[in-house]
Amino acid sequence: MNTPLENEIAKRFGVLPNFFRLASSDPQIAANLWGFAQFGYLDNPLPSQFKERLFVYLSRFCEVRYCIARHLGFLLGLGHAAGDSSSPPQTVESMLPLLRRPLPQGEELQAVFRVCSECDSPLSSFPAPDSREEQALFACATHVFLQTPDASRAHESLRSPLGPIHFEQLNLLLAFVRTAHYWTELHPELVFEDDIAHLLATHETLAQCILGDPEAQRDTLSRQVATELGSLRKLRTQHESMTRAFQELSVDHQYAKHSLRETEENLRELISVMPASVFACDREGVITYFNPQVIEIWGRTPELSDSPWSFLDSRRLYRTDGTPLRAEDAPIREVLATGVPIVNRELVVERPDLSRINVLANVTPLRDSTGVVSGAVSIFQNITELKLVQQEREDLLHELERSNHELSQFSYTVSHDLKAPVKHVRALTQLLVRRGQDSAQEDSSHLLTLIEQAADRMERLIESLLRYAQAGQGQLERKRVPVNPIIESLRLTLAPLIANTRAQIICKPLPAVEADPVLIEQLFQNLIVNAIQYHRPEETPVVEISGERLGDEWQFAVKDNGEGIPPDFQDGIFEPLKRLHGEESAGTGLGLALCRTIVARHGGRIWVESEGARRGSVFRFTLSDARHSTTKVRSVTVDAPE
Repeated sequence: MNTPLENEIAKRFGVLPNFFRLASSDPQIAANLWGFAQFGYLDNPLPSQFKERLFVYLSRFCEVRYCIARHLGFLLGLGHAAGDSSSPPQTVESMLPLLRRPLPQGEELQAVFRVCSECDSPLSSFPAPDSREEQALFACATHVFLQTPDASRAHESLRSPLGPIHFEQLNLLLAFVRTAHYWTELHPELVFEDDIAHLLATHETLAQCILGDPEAQRDTLSRQVATELGSLRKLRTQHESMTRAFQELSVDHQYAKHSLRETEENLRELISVMPASVFACDREGVITYFNPQVIEIWGRTPELSDSPWSFLDSRRLYRTDGTPLRAEDAPIREVLATGVPIVNRELVVERPDLSRINVLANVTPLRDSTGVVSGAVSIFQNITELKLVQQEREDLLHELERSNHELSQFSYTVSHDLKAPVKHVRALTQLLVRRGQDSAQEDSSHLLTLIEQAADRMERLIESLLRYAQAGQGQLERKRVPVNPIIESLRLTLAPLIANTRAQIICKPLPAVEADPVLIEQLFQNLIVNAIQYHRPEETPVVEISGERLGDEWQFAVKDNGEGIPPDFQDGIFEPLKRLHGEESAGTGLGLALCRTIVARHGGRIWVESEGARRGSVFRFTLSDARHSTTKVRSVTVDAPE
């Protein structure tokens, strides 16, 4: 049960942060903390988006990951940004640049100071997200927040663009963020809320940026450096202590040098067995290191003495949509030019045999002691199999969704058709009971005959449902299937029906296809039986079977001179239990639905062409050519009713 204060907090933020639950044993502490949050943060006149984005960026430098995750959630719509319910939610993609933006140092920081000096004094409006001006304000505010050696100049650089009022409002916001970070560091029991945990679990790249951010140590390190500097000032006044310290440092240096060499050797051994290609280059594009997996992915062995860019430009790169990347747009050149890391960018690499593989590229700049980019380290991971698995999964989910939708409609129709013969049997049985002994033997026999016919109809319907379900599930046994022998086998199977109707079956030379022979025989049998069964009484049924090549597949046609199909009914006849001729028809309404399922499972399509009543019909469907089929078959369930 929430307290009135917790209800107030939840109403303002849209959620109740665990941050304000930490002092539950002393409500006054929580109330005062909430009051400071309102004064320094929520009711601070600075724009809501600006405050929340700066809160997130400053929280990158806090060891505890709660603040950055929670306030990023506010920006993404999991609550209200800066307690402002009218603030529009942002996308994950729009937040990634903020989470990856390095803190400017050295020459880059000097450029930031120049941007601040060039701004209007004061700014007429706050800068747009990720603009050059916003990056400059955030960089200066962060140096002030971390109290780096450049904090004083950064503080002064903020005064001109912000003006005196906004300048003090920003100082107030920094004070509250500092308090929030310190509060979270004192409470290790603080955990993420469920919505934040779900966000990180479903967005891997976002979770990596938040949980694996190297900047999280900067805040602690800055305080450690400040403490160490104080100690060094004291040591500087003590000559003898300095001498002893120097001697100790000399010993430590040798030990550190030896440890560093061992660490480097261990790191090289670890990289050599990584399941990804790892290579480093200098600023001129000359390879300085590579592991064996580079040869596997790149398709050639780099030489450390190669001319600049000769190895890195030796393979063509493509975007995931297939468009080629220009050499100057390659990820390594981009990182060397901008100094901004590339994280999890999907690309396509063309191998020497012109085959293409999908890779996940991560490129990080290397910097010298002055902070200038001196090279880059690249990790390319082959994700081709993963992409195939993901595509198969998406296809299966799409097929499952379609099947479930059709199953819902199918089950309603099945229940209706199964109830009809049951009601018929019940009505006849009740009539037979009412007549009892007074009924004539002939009348009773007639009723029993009708009952038997209704039971037979139910049995045929159940058998058809079973065949329909079996055709839509299980693994396809694809093999090369000549079609002409199947037609000849069906002539024997259907001999009684052919003889009774004096039907003619004309079969032209047919090809071989890549298919399941049992299902293909069912397909042709259903189409031939339909063509014979629904013939015009005054004419002998004639069925013509033919096939023609269309690219890498065959189009088959089963043509008849029967009753024809009106245009309005041509789309619905392939639906389960849809009868063109009504309940008086001898069929169960599942024959053509079974045909559609078989063709769909083989990757083809089926349709009917007819000029209308008494004009005959042509059923056409497509199947793969046995010489061109490279289909990988797996167990798939299609339209399988219970």
